[in-house]
Amino acid sequence: MTDAFGRPSHEELRKWQAFQLRLLDRMRRSEDAEDILATAAQLLGEHLSAGRCGFATISDDGVRAHLDADWSSTLPSLAGETRVLDSFGPAIIAELRLGHTLVVADSDTDPRTAAFAEGWRSIGSHALVVCPIFREGRFDSVLYVHHATPRIWTESETRQVEDVALRTRDAVDRARSEVALRASEQRYRSLFNSIDSGFCVVEVVFDDDGKASDYRFIEVNDSFEAYTGIANAQGRWMREIAPAHEQHWFDLYGRVARTGRPERIELPARQLDDRWYAVQAYRVDDPARHHVAVLFTDLTARRRTERALERSREELELAVRAAELGRFDYRPREGTLTWDDRCRALFGLSPGVSVSYETAFLAGLHPEDRDRADRAVAASLDPDGSHHFEVEYRTIGIEDGELRHISAHGLAFFEGRAPVRLIGTVQDVTSDREANAALREVGERLRLAGRATNDAVWDWDLRADHVTWNEALAHAYGHVPEAVAPTGEWWLSQIHPDDARRIHESIFRVIDGQGTDWTDEYRFRRADGSYADVLDRGYVIRDEAGRPQRMVGAMQDVSARKAVERQLEEERRRLHEEVLETAAERDRAEDALRQSQKMEAVGQLTGGLAHDFNNLLAGISGALEMIHTRIGQGRTGELEKYSTAAQGAVRRAAALTHRLLAFSRRQTLAPTPTDVAALVVGIEDLVRRTVGPQVEVRTSSSSGLWSTLVDPNQLENALLNLCINARDAMPGGGIIRISSANVTLSDRQAREQDLEPGEYVEISVSDTGTGMTPAVVERAFDPFFTTKPIGEGTGLGLSMIYGFARQSGGQIGIATQPGQGTIMRLYLPRHEGTEAPAAVAAPVPEQEPVAERSQRTGRILVVDDEPTVRMLVVEVVEELGYRVMKAHDGPSAMRIIESGQPIDLLITDVGLPGGMNGRQIADAALARLPALKVLFITGYAEQTVMSNNQLAPNMAIMTKPFAMEALANRIREIAD
Repeated sequence: MTDAFGRPSHEELRKWQAFQLRLLDRMRRSEDAEDILATAAQLLGEHLSAGRCGFATISDDGVRAHLDADWSSTLPSLAGETRVLDSFGPAIIAELRLGHTLVVADSDTDPRTAAFAEGWRSIGSHALVVCPIFREGRFDSVLYVHHATPRIWTESETRQVEDVALRTRDAVDRARSEVALRASEQRYRSLFNSIDSGFCVVEVVFDDDGKASDYRFIEVNDSFEAYTGIANAQGRWMREIAPAHEQHWFDLYGRVARTGRPERIELPARQLDDRWYAVQAYRVDDPARHHVAVLFTDLTARRRTERALERSREELELAVRAAELGRFDYRPREGTLTWDDRCRALFGLSPGVSVSYETAFLAGLHPEDRDRADRAVAASLDPDGSHHFEVEYRTIGIEDGELRHISAHGLAFFEGRAPVRLIGTVQDVTSDREANAALREVGERLRLAGRATNDAVWDWDLRADHVTWNEALAHAYGHVPEAVAPTGEWWLSQIHPDDARRIHESIFRVIDGQGTDWTDEYRFRRADGSYADVLDRGYVIRDEAGRPQRMVGAMQDVSARKAVERQLEEERRRLHEEVLETAAERDRAEDALRQSQKMEAVGQLTGGLAHDFNNLLAGISGALEMIHTRIGQGRTGELEKYSTAAQGAVRRAAALTHRLLAFSRRQTLAPTPTDVAALVVGIEDLVRRTVGPQVEVRTSSSSGLWSTLVDPNQLENALLNLCINARDAMPGGGIIRISSANVTLSDRQAREQDLEPGEYVEISVSDTGTGMTPAVVERAFDPFFTTKPIGEGTGLGLSMIYGFARQSGGQIGIATQPGQGTIMRLYLPRHEGTEAPAAVAAPVPEQEPVAERSQRTGRILVVDDEPTVRMLVVEVVEELGYRVMKAHDGPSAMRIIESGQPIDLLITDVGLPGGMNGRQIADAALARLPALKVLFITGYAEQTVMSNNQLAPNMAIMTKPFAMEALANRIREIAD
């Protein structure tokens, strides 16, 4: 009812206000957007006694309307239907798009709808009010009120419909924001609960006075024991675990269990290793069960820091709570503006500060939004307008300077045509608008990225089994997205049968598990039936409980790469087979080459030996023949020169065999711990005299040079030979450098030198001479190989040094370039023991008179299988005055030893027939005669003689051939 001026009566205003309060109360209590829409439709329909009332959402293209919520009384429900808007009359739809509320009293007679009366009759509506709802400037939805018969709608009813539309829109936006906020809070709680904190659920029991007396642990998390020190807590009572546990813990959980009010507090637990905890306790399950969930953090070491962090967390939780509504009341006739404190806060003002339209509202608006907001106020106060105030604007806090996004809506009231009041609410939508802007930007980027890429991007809604593809599915594989079944089953059915099971298992292993990332390769069927090789990557999106919701990914065509890989694999197999065949041919060629080289070396060695020994034998044979001739002629005065010639040939033959034994590593060595630096200093003068004045000799040695176990005499000979070679490589003079240093060879370096990894002493002799070609280096250590003119070298010098180095456990290497000189590096193993004292030359015994020789006593056993040698040794021993026993092999020697006869010295050959060598005879004799002394005589250094490359202190060795006088002197040294 209205008065004479068309204004609502007081009774009508009272009913309307009561309706508003009921509507707002119902909306406030509802958290579901769909429920709010249904409630608003029902209340408004009942209030207006309409036949049907509901809300419809406009499609993105603005062509169709989907009816979301629909209340009906006398008309059938339209809920869930979709209608084409223009079927009800393009003219009226155009008005809605312009923001005008559509009011039709009779659809059959109204000129805007008469031509489309059939469409209205199809839904049973003859009278209607339709209010458009806009969101962010877009025609988003409508609130419709239908009546089955023609009806004159009052202006008040029209305004009420418009007011409900606006309030419902805001309530729905609020509910959706709160749902999003709760989801955010749930994610926050899940994240918080997943951190390294203790958690438990306890059951509290009370005594007869209602006081909490104990609690039992129902559930505990994995971190519980680490935070409390309580093992196997589940099912146990706290009084049993810690009888003296503080009462405030029981009181805390008792309060929460009784009242249901969560509590957060910091408390000490003296019985739990004197710890402090930050505790959050809240009631869970049925209140009658007195279950309390407890989340706690150990503050013992960082109580102050954790307390500050807890306060910050509480402030953050408060800051993200659902925004409260601020209320305003503007009276333009009086020029007054009333705000509550929440409204003041949205304009950056302190509570209670006085406000006015100009100094607070307009002054607090963003300069870019000020005119628009002011015009919105003026439009709502226009009696010919909609009387609704709806606007979004930004504020810049007057006191705090903070920028906020505000959504405001209100309703203007008039007395006649004069506006008297504008009341409404404001809401902080800053977070929502910023999030929406970010989402729109991300969505636009994803849309553009999907169009720009050649990859088939897919989005699989796992709950609805709905797969969305981008346009690349058609471009790359020929499948038009709109023409294929939008299901995961269709997608998996396009996978090659040989790959299908593997891919099905791999993708659902990720979906059904806890993982998020999935990557695999398979063959995907194109529309033409052929298969493409694809690389597919996906990411599983889960809810706060970890349940899979969606999976998004991209499928990349890698057919070209796979074709190349298959071609390369085939080529690799072919090349592998060719390499194997080539390697086999090379091995056969190398074997033939090695055999040829071996035969060449044997030929060269035997040829050199035959040449040199034929020369030596000719000298010995000729001398002996001349001695025999001169004796027959009685010309004994000339015998000495022939004897001297024969002995010289014998000495040269001995030197030749010595060199050969050195190369074959069979020479007799006397290794002792040797100071290489001192040895080099000792021979420096000899080297200078040998190489002559045209060659400068320089020596250097690293500090702390290690000792090495080596025969010092042979090392001196080796270094002297190297220096002579260096001199010969510098006919015009130059520089010889002798240097020594400690080196540690790695596995790789040792392999390159054919040595064991470890520590070595490196001695290098370098020159500035002509250098060597690779061909010369290849044969440098071969016996009898020489680059010197005939008669100037035997070709055994380097081979002897090589044999000496290898027999000493080392190696020799060559670094050279033609025309740039040569470096010879000798590697000898480090010796960890102490160095031997400097060698002192033994005095040469003077010839003893025969009378003194006959006075010697002692018994000597001589063992040699060569009769001539045995005869000569026996004669030397007898001439020295000793008693002699002799044997020709091991068994005969053992019979003499086992006979019990006293023996002072054993002289034995090493290589003997009869199954025992000289060392075995010596060991058997020493077992019976510990004081026995032994002298080995051998044609070459057999390893059986040496123990750890050294002789025992009571043993000595001589190498054949030797002078009889040298043998006599050695026997005297040992026996006396």
